[in-house]
Amino acid sequence: MGGPEIAGLWEEGKESPKSDSEKLDRALVAGLMLEVILETSGSPADPRARRRLVKARLQDALVTQLAGRVTLDRFRHLLRKVDHWFPLYYPLINGAPPEVRQGGTPQIAPALPPRRALREDLLQAWFKQEAGDLLPRRPHRKLHPDKLREFLHRTQGGWFRLKVFEQHFGVDRKTAWEYLQKLLHAKLLRHNQGRSAAVRYALATAFLRVRADLLEPRVAEALSSLPESLAGQVSQWLIATGGEAFWDKEWHGSLEPLQCQELTTRLKGAGLLEVTCQNGVSEQFRLPRCWLQL
Repeated sequence: MGGPEIAGLWEEGKESPKSDSEKLDRALVAGLMLEVILETSGSPADPRARRRLVKARLQDALVTQLAGRVTLDRFRHLLRKVDHWFPLYYPLINGAPPEVRQGGTPQIAPALPPRRALREDLLQAWFKQEAGDLLPRRPHRKLHPDKLREFLHRTQGGWFRLKVFEQHFGVDRKTAWEYLQKLLHAKLLRHNQGRSAAVRYALATAFLRVRADLLEPRVAEALSSLPESLAGQVSQWLIATGGEAFWDKEWHGSLEPLQCQELTTRLKGAGLLEVTCQNGVSEQFRLPRCWLQL
């Protein structure tokens, strides 16, 4: 983060959340929580009762797995940390939205009201000038330009995997990869520079109203002590707003009030959100103009 680090739910005293021991502790707790959630699948049906059961079983798992393997002080420290981390990790592990809906359609998380995230004039110009040489023109072909334009509108500028592209157009993996390379070379798409399973593609920043390539690292920095998946979801949501104002309750998704307050505090402190209106306890936010391409 550019300025002083903002204290939050996941910082305690002078302890650094980036220390090696802290990372190991978080990985241990998150891993045990995932194991407990998988074993608790299907019962009980009530979300609150299920949440209480998962937390109780997580604490039992700590006792079972760590008994005789760590010191008593370290065990007590981990139990205290569960109270800090459980509200954050539980909704992410138990209720994180999938990347693909049934039928292979990319999904934005959380649910996003329609906004003007894309620079339609530039996108239309690209399709007029470039698509004819790269994509089949016959409407019955799987990768017809109109189908590609529809796909990009559905992703709203967000990252997607090769598998999502492959499933959406109903082509084999090799064909999907070859087309993605063509679209990258034609500067319609951008690449996250990941390797293997971490590879992602997204609409190039030039076609977005938000300066995505600058926004994403700033969000990651502001939320550096939190899971990378959360920072990615926040970035994707902010990009998809297209710089238009939104109310705080619109983007909370499965996060709890304290977690939402923590996120907005960090984002405002990093210059990524500004308040445009307030109605009682609710606030309306938007990205500052410096993050937009006008």
